[in-house]
Amino acid sequence: MQKETLQTLLMTARGEALPDTIVTNGRIVNVFTNTIEDGKTIALKNGYITSIEDEQRTSYPAGVPVLDAQGAYLSPGFMDAHTHLDATYPFYELVPYSLKGGTTTVISECGMVGTGSGIEAVYSFIESTKGQPLRCYFLAPPLTPPFPKMEHAKGITFSQFARLLKRDDFVGIGEAYWTGIVDGDERVLKQAALALSLGKTLEGHAAGARGTRLTQYVLTGISSCHESTTLEEAMEKLRYGVYVMIREGFVRKELPELRKLKDTGVDMRRLILVSDFFDGVMLLEEGYLDSIVRKAIGYGFSPMDAIKMATINVADYYGLRHLGAIAPLRHADILFLKDLEKVSIAGVMVNGTMVVEEGRFTGKVNRYEYGAAMEHTIKADFFSGADFRIAVPPRRTRIRVIEVANETITREGIYPVPQRDGMVVPDPGNDMIPITVINRNAGKRFSVGLIKGTGIKSGAFATTLIWDTCNILAMGSSETDIASAVNRLIELQGGIVIASAGKSILEFPMPVYGTVPLLSMHEIAERTKAIDGKIKEIGATLQKPFLTFQTIPFTGLPFLRITDRGLADIRNKKLVPLFLD
Repeated sequence: MQKETLQTLLMTARGEALPDTIVTNGRIVNVFTNTIEDGKTIALKNGYITSIEDEQRTSYPAGVPVLDAQGAYLSPGFMDAHTHLDATYPFYELVPYSLKGGTTTVISECGMVGTGSGIEAVYSFIESTKGQPLRCYFLAPPLTPPFPKMEHAKGITFSQFARLLKRDDFVGIGEAYWTGIVDGDERVLKQAALALSLGKTLEGHAAGARGTRLTQYVLTGISSCHESTTLEEAMEKLRYGVYVMIREGFVRKELPELRKLKDTGVDMRRLILVSDFFDGVMLLEEGYLDSIVRKAIGYGFSPMDAIKMATINVADYYGLRHLGAIAPLRHADILFLKDLEKVSIAGVMVNGTMVVEEGRFTGKVNRYEYGAAMEHTIKADFFSGADFRIAVPPRRTRIRVIEVANETITREGIYPVPQRDGMVVPDPGNDMIPITVINRNAGKRFSVGLIKGTGIKSGAFATTLIWDTCNILAMGSSETDIASAVNRLIELQGGIVIASAGKSILEFPMPVYGTVPLLSMHEIAERTKAIDGKIKEIGATLQKPFLTFQTIPFTGLPFLRITDRGLADIRNKKLVPLFLD
């Protein structure tokens, strides 16, 4: 902040300069004192709050705009402390729905765009958020890719990472999987040392880390985790001073379990509500952080505590001194709530300007032009069905198969090789089909295996929307079907293709970075709704097949995965052969 800005704010507070707006007749939700304050006038200047005074003692000359809050509760704008906005929709499409949902600030990972498309795409993503009425801060991607010995990706270098982390709009390091870190991944230790020297946060991904392993993880500087699924896990992290981010979004919903924290007497300043991502359907049908705060209240948190977990706790955690509260020198990001417990939003102000009125978005969104380079990032060659056929080596009688255990976990199965004339034969009748991961940046660098448990009987599925690497994942009832879906996906430059009988039955183009569509949020929501249904049309029996498919190449979860380099044993952190004696 510049000296001239402070001087202007002081002059306004002293009455030597006129405020831009005054807000009256509101009930301020004071997140510092846990009180509701009536009878106050809030003066705003240049997007900041300059003073909060008793209404009876304040008067301003005629001509100063007065905003009558009409008895509404005035809450700080909500802040999503952990989400992923570098995929699934353009940032400018998010803006109206985020703001209508009371979310005036978002802190986004950029690991998918950084891993899949490199540093140029990261800067493009950053620029796409500028000039919008929605504040966005970023987390520097630490593992691009998570396990380079087991997977390829474009990624970013340490010097590129360092330049990102030193920016004012980067508040910390993105989530880093604990297994690699506690085993001494030099990349993360070097990054962590830099973050600690800069006073920035280190976001955690501590699923499964308990006891000694959690201690070692915290020792590397990890300051938060959004992966607690039980009260015991959350309490263990809180004992070490780690912020517990309670996730209630697309991937998982932990509030039903972690609501128990309210009965433990813990200091709630280290509890934060996060989405970890809302898809287009959720944004249209549920809202945004307003829906999470509302659920928290419904689960027994007091309205004050629930609001603090989405405002001041976030601002304090990230050191965002000018956000998170209604107080002098804070940005005038204010929610006008008709009802505190129902979190019913009548209006939203950002930086002193109303952007939502009577539930309607009235602000201005700037459509960002990504440019041709960012819309042509898939460099893989086209494929034939023969490319995906697997030859059986001599004297190999058994084959490793990825088995789907549940929505996000896989396991290793060992089976007799299904073969004919020395080639592996897909067996969709027994739920055993080919699966491939293709390096999106390098011609024909790929691996092929078998997967059991999808239910696919005919056709194929292909996508670039896989966690972290954003390489191409495809699986199907035959090698020909897979090639057809993959080639169409490459033509579209990313997204999702579902094919049946050689024809696409769903196409969801995501040409920007291979992960972002150039569609309206309503169009995105319509196609998102159709994905699981179309996957089930080709036989899938999973409850949430798309979510499960996304995770199959994800090296941040156990146990047997597939990458562009082959089958990956996550527990032992090594590639393993497809065939056994």
